[in-house]
Amino acid sequence: MARASLRHETVLIGPSIRLSKLATFDAAPKIVTVIVAIFGISVLAFTLLHSRPKPKVPILLQDEVRSSRGRRQAYCYKSRELMGKGYELDMQKDYTYFGGAPDNVVNAIKGKFNASLGSLTPIMHEIVIRNRARIMGEYKDWTPVKVHDRILKLTGHTNARVFHGTAASLSEEWVDASTGYVLSTFDCIRALKAWPPYLRPLVHRFLPERAAINNQWRRARPFIVESLAHKKALKGAFLEEPGSMLDYMSSGKNGSIAYDVEKQLLYQMTLVAVGTVTTYSSIVQVLYDLADHPEYTPMLREEVDAADRDQNGYFTKDAVFEMKKLDSFIKESQRLRAPDMSTFQRAATADITLSDGFFIPKGTKLEIPTAAIQVDEHIYPDAQTFDGLRFYHERQKPGEDNKHLYVSVGHNDLSFGFGRHACPGRYLGHINIKLIVAEVLLNYNIKLGEGQGRPVDREFEAIVSFPLSPFIAQR
Repeated sequence: MARASLRHETVLIGPSIRLSKLATFDAAPKIVTVIVAIFGISVLAFTLLHSRPKPKVPILLQDEVRSSRGRRQAYCYKSRELMGKGYELDMQKDYTYFGGAPDNVVNAIKGKFNASLGSLTPIMHEIVIRNRARIMGEYKDWTPVKVHDRILKLTGHTNARVFHGTAASLSEEWVDASTGYVLSTFDCIRALKAWPPYLRPLVHRFLPERAAINNQWRRARPFIVESLAHKKALKGAFLEEPGSMLDYMSSGKNGSIAYDVEKQLLYQMTLVAVGTVTTYSSIVQVLYDLADHPEYTPMLREEVDAADRDQNGYFTKDAVFEMKKLDSFIKESQRLRAPDMSTFQRAATADITLSDGFFIPKGTKLEIPTAAIQVDEHIYPDAQTFDGLRFYHERQKPGEDNKHLYVSVGHNDLSFGFGRHACPGRYLGHINIKLIVAEVLLNYNIKLGEGQGRPVDREFEAIVSFPLSPFIAQR
């Protein structure tokens, strides 16, 4: 209405101005022409900018909270509540280098790498056993332990072997640099979000969090240089068997970038970032749930203790998949405490009109409120209650044994995405989680502080982080 009224007044008063101020206009016709031209161009530009098709995508709280600032604050501090209310209803990659794995990396994981997990599983188990006491510690009495950093480092050692190679898994420098990059990345993202987008290209140069990222890359680069030089000396052959992701990313279809240090460094750090964050956070949440529900410990410990091992005493891939009760416990932990409350994030690269007329404009970012789906009473009876054997019981039903797995994806299993874009690294994550949790079960007792319930998770911008440390003791 204000815009229409302004145009109407201009039309009405125009002639009177020309009559009363004719001499003035005659004296300065060029100035008037310029002013009118600028005004006309401004009106035209404003009209064009605001004439784009309006999205039909509903906005959370648009009727309850009128201000966009208020909606942003509500989203930051009440993400889970809003996801539930909007049941139907970023990573600063230019500065952190943190983003999704490129297609050639995804294809390598889906292909030969996942096929090699059977050979890698005993090797990963050996790494967990070898590093467990040194990293997790040994305790005579009940002791409060900050498990977060310890689990991150233990995961870093196993991932170092499967992503880079044995030499990397034995190097504290590599593990510190690669896992340090993960932590520095999220620090940098938080710091950048405190600044308007138009200032970030300048501000990032002065942030200590960005300097920390650059430092991690400087520390990691010599390892890539050395590995590629070794590979060149072997005339392109794998550095070892079974091969690591570095081997797969420097051979076959990736042969043209085999000795590109910067690309291989980018791939390695990307793999560490996307392959470590959800794995280690999931393990920590499982440990909290074990501390909160100690009644499950005996049966899980018994299952792990009875699992098959190879001739060297290490778990096989088949044995890991046969830990069905542990699988159910981990999946239930993820259902209620997944690291992300939304998944399947996508951006429309063009205007899209769906078959039912629903219009999605180019540039719109979409995501699925997974956290809300996972507490839907129509899907999960008594959904708010932790039931560590929920999925184990589902698998006991006829024809259901190969469903309801931790790695399953489907309409009700959206933690790893869906369809052809489902997370290809979930099989590695599943093995990592079970190996580490199994060793905790076999070697430690764990509980919460006296009279304390499970601490509340910290939730911000639909991301879940873990609370205080539990108590742990040698078994």
